[in-house]
Amino acid sequence: MKTSAVVRCGLLAKLFGLSCLLVLLAATTGAETVVKEAVNKTSKKLSIELRGVEKAEKENIQSLLELWQFEGKDVPSVARLRFLHRKAPEQIELALRPFGYYRSTVESDLDDEDGQWKAVYNIDPGEQIKIANLNLAVQGAGDKEEDFVSAVQATNLQAGQPLDQQAYDVLKRKLQTTASQLGYFDAKFLQSEIRIDMASYSADVALVYETGSRYKLGGVTLDQDVEWLSQELLSRYNDLQEEQYFDARDLQGLQSGLSNTEYYEEVQVRASAEDAEDLVIPVKVNLKHKNPKQHVYGIGYETDTGVRLKYGITGRRLNNSGHHYAAEAKVTQLGFRLAAAYTIPTRDPRTDSFGFNTSYERENADSEALTIGGSYSYRDDLWFKTYALDYQVDQFTVEGEETVSTLLMPSAEWTRTFPEDLNRRINAVNGSWLWLRLRGASDGILSDTSFLQPTVSLKWIKTLGNGHRLLGRGGIGTTWVDDYDKFPLSLRFKAGGDSSVRGYAFEKISPLGSDNRVSGGRHLIESSIEYEIPFKDRWSWAAFADIGDAFDEKPEIRLGAGVGIRWQSPIGPVRLDLARSFDDPGPGNTRLHLSLGPDL
Repeated sequence: MKTSAVVRCGLLAKLFGLSCLLVLLAATTGAETVVKEAVNKTSKKLSIELRGVEKAEKENIQSLLELWQFEGKDVPSVARLRFLHRKAPEQIELALRPFGYYRSTVESDLDDEDGQWKAVYNIDPGEQIKIANLNLAVQGAGDKEEDFVSAVQATNLQAGQPLDQQAYDVLKRKLQTTASQLGYFDAKFLQSEIRIDMASYSADVALVYETGSRYKLGGVTLDQDVEWLSQELLSRYNDLQEEQYFDARDLQGLQSGLSNTEYYEEVQVRASAEDAEDLVIPVKVNLKHKNPKQHVYGIGYETDTGVRLKYGITGRRLNNSGHHYAAEAKVTQLGFRLAAAYTIPTRDPRTDSFGFNTSYERENADSEALTIGGSYSYRDDLWFKTYALDYQVDQFTVEGEETVSTLLMPSAEWTRTFPEDLNRRINAVNGSWLWLRLRGASDGILSDTSFLQPTVSLKWIKTLGNGHRLLGRGGIGTTWVDDYDKFPLSLRFKAGGDSSVRGYAFEKISPLGSDNRVSGGRHLIESSIEYEIPFKDRWSWAAFADIGDAFDEKPEIRLGAGVGIRWQSPIGPVRLDLARSFDDPGPGNTRLHLSLGPDL
């Protein structure tokens, strides 16, 4: 149509002048319209099927196959589709080579089925090429370093075995990363190659790494943007020894220790080989202070305690010795709590401190307690230990009888967590948490009765090979007391709720008084098992079963079970559970539980 219009205009140009241009434009525009309509009519979705390969190979093919970008989408044009389809076999063969397949064959087919394009690739990977000669070596000053040796020993590259180019790349990156981490900044590869001999269908692999000399750390300079803490206190955050060998993990520990304090919002650590003299690198730390005070306002909801309001204030630094304080007011539907604490850092300010605390707590009309005390906390190898002495005055009502009790309570708490790094505990892959507490009092020392109460709690997490997680939890506690009537309600054991036996209300599993109110028990036993199945990035399903009881004589084990959903948020898992109780109280009762916080 467009061609005939041009011819007619050529013959009649002298007669009609510019009017032919109008005819040509009209004809051309009409032709373009027809073409666009034709493209729209042929636009169809594309499906691609890869046959004959395993998951890993298939994923690599998908990443290199240009046609894959249109999988499940409309193809832009038939010409483009056929062009990419012709290129696909070569791209598939290239994608298989990292797995050692150098003699693969691909049969391709492209059909228009039921108004849809379907591309099918039948792939025969063939035999994997094998390694004939293998030369893996680390030489130089770091040839005996455990991290280098273990990296070479752990590789899948073996003479006589199929070539795995991914394992080659992994080992190469591991050697480079290790050198950078340990301070071998002049390291280089003397050999780094894979040679393929198609005639013998074999491969020669060589990775020879020269580490060079290892750098050392020089003196540490700690610069504050303002004179915030004394240099004497700051120096206790630094475990680095001058002229020790470089290790990036030590520098990360220095940065982490300062970042996790209440004092600094920004910690920059510079230790660059560019600044080295005679292989010694000076360490410079720049510190930017936080606002001296922090105010926290909160409103939230928990299934067990209902609506809650919270206000808190933290005085991050009172003097250059690092003293700080915190105060909090919290109100829920069950009652309210006021608390304050004053902390003095000691020997190792990252973990060691003296603390003074006071609190007043009221729960409904049944119990109120005033506490004042002091504590000393410190890290002892893998244990975090706290020893405290509290003076507590309780007023509580059990079976309609009001009692006032005073206790001077020494206590010891030991906690051991693996892994130690908080960031790895928030959404833990594998780990455990063990908590031990022993507290008591003597009626001869400012106390109305004598008691001894040990408690043990344990959590553990195991991630399986398929990404599923298994979580366990357990706890036991017991109380020996001379006069149980004078033993405060706040110190008695209770079970039930979001972090106890789900399916039951908060702390409602307990012996009941004659007025049918919770009176607490002498003993506690709890256990839980949970299984998580991921279904989307950061999301997973969960199934669980909890058992437990708080009791005086013999336990009547309560069972709660249900299902839930988990979201791995930046501040820890958000857990939404639907649980049913199968024993008294509340047989057949179903409850919704919502909780947030680190796994460990």
